[in-house]
Amino acid sequence: MSPLIYLAAALACGAGAVVRFGLSRMNGLWKLPWPTFGANLLGCIALGAIAHLALTAAHPDELLLIAGGGFAGGLTTFSSLAVDAVVLWRGGRPAYSISYLAATFVGGLLGAAFGWALVGWL
Repeated sequence: MSPLIYLAAALACGAGAVVRFGLSRMNGLWKLPWPTFGANLLGCIALGAIAHLALTAAHPDELLLIAGGGFAGGLTTFSSLAVDAVVLWRGGRPAYSISYLAATFVGGLLGAAFGWALVGWL
């Protein structure tokens, strides 16, 4: 792969991180970590769509690296998810913490399936 592909992946990762940062600025509006949940859900939808597009792409490895590993990887965040869950738990809301983790897991799988199906439908 060309070094430009890696540069493009790095720039895409930065773009995904900027979107996630923008969502995180809304965190003060909620009692639950909805911005992190939203970023992870959007990233899963995007990755499902990207994976489907890669099936027919002329350069699937590059598409997966740039858009999947780059943009979707920069958008999603496991570390913030883990910290949010611990903060909820230690803040006396263990049911919220468990529900948040479960909703993220199930929502991520459904989001990826939705992204895949959407591209197939289009």
